Amino acid sequence: MGTAGQPAGERLRHRLFPFSDWLGEVNPGTVRRDLVAGLTVAVVLIPQSMAYAMLAGLPPLYGLYAAAVTPAVAALWGSLRQLATGPIAIMSLLVFTTLSPLAQPGSPEFVQLAFLLSLLVGTIYLLVGLFGVGFIMSFISHSTVRGFTSAAALIIISTQLPHMLGISVTRHEEGYGFLVELVSKLPGVHPLTLAVGAGAFAIIHGIKRSYPNFPAALLALVLATLAVRLFDLEALGVAVIGEVPAGLPVPSFPEFNPDLLPPLLGPALVIALVSFAETYAVGKAISEQTKQRVDVNQEFFGQGMANLIGALFQCYPVSGSFSRSAMNYASGARSGLSSIISSVVVVVALLFLTPLFRQVPRAALGALVVSAVMLLFHPREVFALWRKNRHDGVVAVTVFVLTLVVKPDYALLMGIIISLVLFLWVSMHPRIVRIAWDAERKAYLNAREHGTACCPQMTILRVDNAIYFANAEYTVEHVLEQVDSSRVSDGPPLRYVLLDFKGVAFVDITGVDELQALLEELRGEGMELHIVSLHQPVRQVFASTGFLDQLGEGTIHTSYHEAMDVIRLDLRHELCDCSCNHGAAH
Repeated sequence: MGTAGQPAGERLRHRLFPFSDWLGEVNPGTVRRDLVAGLTVAVVLIPQSMAYAMLAGLPPLYGLYAAAVTPAVAALWGSLRQLATGPIAIMSLLVFTTLSPLAQPGSPEFVQLAFLLSLLVGTIYLLVGLFGVGFIMSFISHSTVRGFTSAAALIIISTQLPHMLGISVTRHEEGYGFLVELVSKLPGVHPLTLAVGAGAFAIIHGIKRSYPNFPAALLALVLATLAVRLFDLEALGVAVIGEVPAGLPVPSFPEFNPDLLPPLLGPALVIALVSFAETYAVGKAISEQTKQRVDVNQEFFGQGMANLIGALFQCYPVSGSFSRSAMNYASGARSGLSSIISSVVVVVALLFLTPLFRQVPRAALGALVVSAVMLLFHPREVFALWRKNRHDGVVAVTVFVLTLVVKPDYALLMGIIISLVLFLWVSMHPRIVRIAWDAERKAYLNAREHGTACCPQMTILRVDNAIYFANAEYTVEHVLEQVDSSRVSDGPPLRYVLLDFKGVAFVDITGVDELQALLEELRGEGMELHIVSLHQPVRQVFASTGFLDQLGEGTIHTSYHEAMDVIRLDLRHELCDCSCNHGAAH
């Protein structure tokens, strides 16, 4: 539910204790559904969290810590009841690319930096949610996300192939360098590791095609681990994750070095935006099914609490998971209780089941990651945007390529910048269309598109954008060009310019100044300026600046027909060589 119309005290209660909205609705039926959903998600979350921690350059244990703490916290303080929070692939990739230049992956320094990064991401989320500036998500365009996620999926797949192939590849910040070295190391593939990895992938992929809700990943890991134990594959060179210490994370504040703040703050902001882009996409998809309203600021607050509290319990940055959220919803989850149950299951696993994890083969975990991120790899959609909209295509393809050749967070920032530049370019060059009355269709239409004849004594131009400091001069110049092209050299003089302002919802002072200059120039050449469909905010600006008085009485009209009632009576039809349709516009 929304909070805009609530009293301040109620809004504060909703922000700080949103779980009170659904706790009162919990009943035995809800508990049963949430229990099934929570258990279902947990059997996927446990192996995924270990695999994604490896992707982030962390020991698998820290993925389990994140899976034990953050789902429950996000469920309590988020707005979407079916959202499943925890480690995700893209977030893990960004953690690795951000921290690997600062410390050796897997080292104690690297681990502490991951906790500090989670603290920063959580703080950014909380500030955005508390101050209600969730609109910043508007700066990440759909095309940017499409290009980034497809390229990131390709990079993630490539980072897991060494685990599945049994080869060693140097860590690279850029995806391109990693891919090049990976190809060069292919002759050194370890056959048994390849068999384990390929077998696990075949099990996961094969079962998902027929039974999408079956915990195929867990089954694949169990079978792969049994194969390692029964055939002593570890002694034959198949890598396993090793000892996973039992017990829960001890609360502690991440080690803080002020010198590390500058190199981490920028990436933390990018990670926050990227991860929330996925969270927001998940939320929109779920809300369309459940009819819940997505409270963006509350969701920022919930994700902030998850990352902030998670950092205090040795967790790395987390976000909403698309696949696990879909599974949570499909399994019948009705409230945040399902995510709390998932956290409890992981806690139980940390306390009693960690000895079973020692011989889990890394190749099987790699196969799990590859099968999960294949859902994000859609390069065909990226290039399809080129055919649908050239600007979106430029952004998507550019971000896709840049993500492969530079650090992914840089690529995302470039995508945001390019999207904004293209938007500004479009707004700086508004479309101005010549309109004419079409007697056959009995409507005012685009004259060029429909081949409709225009009146030689009057031109109607529609402006399709706001008029402000960046485009005001261009708009007026383009109007004058259209006016000049409307004149007939051997015909009657052009007497009226009618501007359709239906598409103009905003005009600033610079725009008014330029329109005043246009009015003076038209009057200097014996023409009158009329305006139709003037929005009230624009009318107020015209009135406060005195431009409304300069236009004069009878020059502002609510419709084309009203304008023609005034203008057509003054048109000199005897000067035209052809019959005029505008008199029949009624």
